[in-house]
Amino acid sequence: MVEWVVIVYDKPNTSRKGLREEHLAAIGPNVEKGIVKNVGAIYHDIPTADNRPFAGSSFNIEAESREEVIEFLKQDIFAKKGIWDIENALIYPYGCVYREAKKLSV
Repeated sequence: MVEWVVIVYDKPNTSRKGLREEHLAAIGPNVEKGIVKNVGAIYHDIPTADNRPFAGSSFNIEAESREEVIEFLKQDIFAKKGIWDIENALIYPYGCVYREAKKLSV
Protein backbone atom coordinates (compact mmCIF):
# COMPACT_ATOMS: atom_id res chain seq x y z
CA MET A 1 0.00 0.00 0.00
CA VAL A 2 1.03 3.57 -0.68
CA GLU A 3 0.07 6.57 1.41
CA TRP A 4 -1.29 9.51 -0.58
CA VAL A 5 -1.75 13.14 0.34
CA VAL A 6 -4.96 14.47 -1.17
CA ILE A 7 -6.37 17.99 -1.45
CA VAL A 8 -9.82 18.15 -2.99
CA TYR A 9 -11.36 21.59 -3.37
CA ASP A 10 -15.05 22.41 -3.17
CA LYS A 11 -16.55 23.62 -6.44
CA PRO A 12 -17.48 27.31 -6.50
CA ASN A 13 -20.97 28.26 -5.36
CA THR A 14 -21.66 24.95 -3.61
CA SER A 15 -22.74 24.36 -0.03
CA ARG A 16 -21.98 21.54 2.39
CA LYS A 17 -25.10 22.43 4.38
CA GLY A 18 -27.06 19.37 5.43
CA LEU A 19 -24.35 16.94 4.25
CA ARG A 20 -21.69 17.20 6.95
CA GLU A 21 -23.15 14.56 9.30
CA GLU A 22 -23.26 11.93 6.55
CA HIS A 23 -19.75 12.91 5.44
CA LEU A 24 -18.35 12.59 8.97
CA ALA A 25 -20.18 9.31 9.63
CA ALA A 26 -18.28 7.69 6.75
CA ILE A 27 -14.87 8.74 8.05
CA GLY A 28 -14.76 6.69 11.26
CA PRO A 29 -15.08 3.26 9.61
CA ASN A 30 -12.38 4.18 7.08
CA VAL A 31 -10.06 5.26 9.89
CA GLU A 32 -10.74 1.95 11.68
CA LYS A 33 -9.95 0.03 8.46
CA GLY A 34 -6.63 1.87 8.20
CA ILE A 35 -7.52 3.55 4.91
CA VAL A 36 -7.72 7.12 6.23
CA LYS A 37 -4.65 8.21 8.20
CA ASN A 38 -5.46 11.92 8.46
CA VAL A 39 -8.45 13.98 7.39
CA GLY A 40 -9.82 17.47 7.82
CA ALA A 41 -11.36 20.51 6.22
CA ILE A 42 -9.35 23.25 4.58
CA TYR A 43 -10.60 26.82 4.71
CA HIS A 44 -10.35 30.03 2.72
CA ASP A 45 -9.77 31.89 5.99
CA ILE A 46 -9.49 31.11 9.69
CA PRO A 47 -12.82 29.59 10.77
CA THR A 48 -14.86 31.04 13.61
CA ALA A 49 -17.88 29.78 15.50
CA ASP A 50 -20.10 31.78 13.14
CA ASN A 51 -18.23 31.29 9.87
CA ARG A 52 -16.54 28.21 8.43
CA PRO A 53 -15.38 29.28 4.96
CA PHE A 54 -14.76 25.81 3.50
CA ALA A 55 -12.28 25.58 0.64
CA GLY A 56 -12.25 21.78 0.50
CA SER A 57 -10.83 18.76 2.27
CA SER A 58 -7.43 17.23 2.98
CA PHE A 59 -6.71 13.52 3.41
CA ASN A 60 -3.90 11.10 3.88
CA ILE A 61 -5.19 7.85 2.40
CA GLU A 62 -3.64 4.41 1.96
CA ALA A 63 -4.38 2.94 -1.46
CA GLU A 64 -2.70 0.89 -4.17
CA SER A 65 -3.04 3.55 -6.86
CA ARG A 66 -4.15 7.09 -7.71
CA GLU A 67 -7.22 5.57 -9.37
CA GLU A 68 -8.13 3.83 -6.11
CA VAL A 69 -7.88 7.17 -4.29
CA ILE A 70 -10.24 8.74 -6.83
CA GLU A 71 -12.71 5.89 -6.39
CA PHE A 72 -12.52 6.37 -2.62
CA LEU A 73 -13.31 10.08 -3.00
CA LYS A 74 -16.25 9.34 -5.31
CA GLN A 75 -17.95 7.34 -2.52
CA ASP A 76 -18.21 10.41 -0.28
CA ILE A 77 -21.48 12.37 -0.08
CA PHE A 78 -19.60 15.56 -1.02
CA ALA A 79 -18.60 13.94 -4.32
CA LYS A 80 -22.02 12.40 -4.94
CA LYS A 81 -23.73 15.77 -4.39
CA GLY A 82 -21.30 17.66 -6.64
CA ILE A 83 -19.51 19.58 -3.88
CA TRP A 84 -15.97 18.31 -4.49
CA ASP A 85 -14.01 19.06 -7.67
CA ILE A 86 -12.51 15.58 -7.98
CA GLU A 87 -11.25 16.18 -11.53
CA ASN A 88 -8.83 18.79 -10.17
CA ALA A 89 -7.90 17.09 -6.90
CA LEU A 90 -4.24 17.16 -5.94
CA ILE A 91 -3.15 13.55 -5.31
CA TYR A 92 0.48 12.64 -4.62
CA PRO A 93 2.35 9.71 -3.07
CA TYR A 94 3.32 10.79 0.43
CA GLY A 95 6.11 9.86 2.83
CA CYS A 96 5.06 10.78 6.34
CA VAL A 97 7.94 11.43 8.71
CA TYR A 98 5.92 12.27 11.83
CA ARG A 99 2.24 12.09 12.78
CA GLU A 100 0.69 13.27 16.01
CA ALA A 101 -2.46 11.52 17.10
CA LYS A 102 -5.65 13.51 17.51
CA LYS A 103 -9.05 12.01 18.25
CA LEU A 104 -11.80 12.26 15.66
CA SER A 105 -14.19 15.07 16.54
CA VAL A 106 -17.57 15.30 14.93
